[in-house]
Amino acid sequence: MKRKNYWFLFAILLLSLTSLSQGQNLNPSSGSGQERKTMSWNPQPSSPQDTNKQPIRVVTHLGESDYKELLDINHDFVTDTGIQVELRNIPDADAYRQLTAMLEVGEGPDIMLVNSPWIRPLAFNGYILPAESYQSNTSGSDVISPILSMLEWNGYEWGIPLDMDPYVLVWQVQALESMGTSGIPESTKEWKDMLARLESRKDQQKAVAVPAGDAYAFAALFSAAGGTSPADVTADELEPVGRIRPWIKFIDNGAMQEAWTSLKEGELALMTAPFSAVHENKNSTLALRIPERMYAANPFLLRGRSFAVSSQAQHPEKAAEWIAYMTSDSSQRSWYDSTGNLPVLKQIYESDRFQWLKPPIALDLLLKPADGGGADSRLQSKWEDFAKASKLFLTGKSTEQQYREAMNGHPKEKTGN
Repeated sequence: MKRKNYWFLFAILLLSLTSLSQGQNLNPSSGSGQERKTMSWNPQPSSPQDTNKQPIRVVTHLGESDYKELLDINHDFVTDTGIQVELRNIPDADAYRQLTAMLEVGEGPDIMLVNSPWIRPLAFNGYILPAESYQSNTSGSDVISPILSMLEWNGYEWGIPLDMDPYVLVWQVQALESMGTSGIPESTKEWKDMLARLESRKDQQKAVAVPAGDAYAFAALFSAAGGTSPADVTADELEPVGRIRPWIKFIDNGAMQEAWTSLKEGELALMTAPFSAVHENKNSTLALRIPERMYAANPFLLRGRSFAVSSQAQHPEKAAEWIAYMTSDSSQRSWYDSTGNLPVLKQIYESDRFQWLKPPIALDLLLKPADGGGADSRLQSKWEDFAKASKLFLTGKSTEQQYREAMNGHPKEKTGN
């Protein structure tokens, strides 16, 4: 009787071990015991068949051409990794509202690619994860300092930056030389000297092209004329911009290509434009300068985009893999070649490895540590007032005093020379 019980117990034990082995999907015939232990406790990346069932969900806020390039790079990612990705673009002006509405009801994506200034409010409201939680090595130490300051809050980094597209000053070298200067003036005095030469000319030919009604363009022009902050100005800082108004040609969206042709041919001397537009219209007769001082103090004017992982993400490790692929050296080059948006890693501007930037970009202030106050600039908080006041002033519909009153609440005293 006892022997029968032993056989019965042995049969039950054998069935239990067989069932356990099948449930853990172990493969005893492959490798040593140590390798089998590693496979059991440290799961390998999901197979393409598994990830097909649970794709990474990504929402972006991009223009049509940039989104197309992202689709191309994403196709390479899916081909290389087998991980599936669902992409949705929201190009609308109210994209932030649409995105937060999804997040509020628990229907948000795993990853967001949005304007960098959105990162802080998304973090403050608990919608995204700190980058350290899904990336073992964040790129913070190598990111251009003012951009990094927009992604930091409460002691953490909350986003992974992708690019920037600052407005720059582009000039036609020979045309500017005919005005008595070899480069764009970099101080108020140099601007006044150039303006004096312009005012002595008998012709009234327009020399400076500015996109009509574009506050970013005005900020770049103001900074180039020696101003420190368009939101907190002195009469001396505003005077050069006021004096150059008679030589400004305002360009509507539909006439931008014509303006670029005029600039290349020397009919115009200077233009303010996004770097991406310079990349599209690059020419050996043109040179450019980035008004770094303004961007160091007002990082949001750099107009960049960053990735963030939702706090609702079901697969943060896969999200991190996708972001790493999108920000790799090869992807960064493809992104720049196609979109003209500049990369944001310091090493790209400091290393000979990245001489594919054409025209070459020289940065100084933007590569230095941030002073800590730029991300909460007064200009950003008064942006709507600034956009309206700058348009009225640049078109001659308001005076210097009225501009300063709109920005400061009262005119500031004129400083001495």
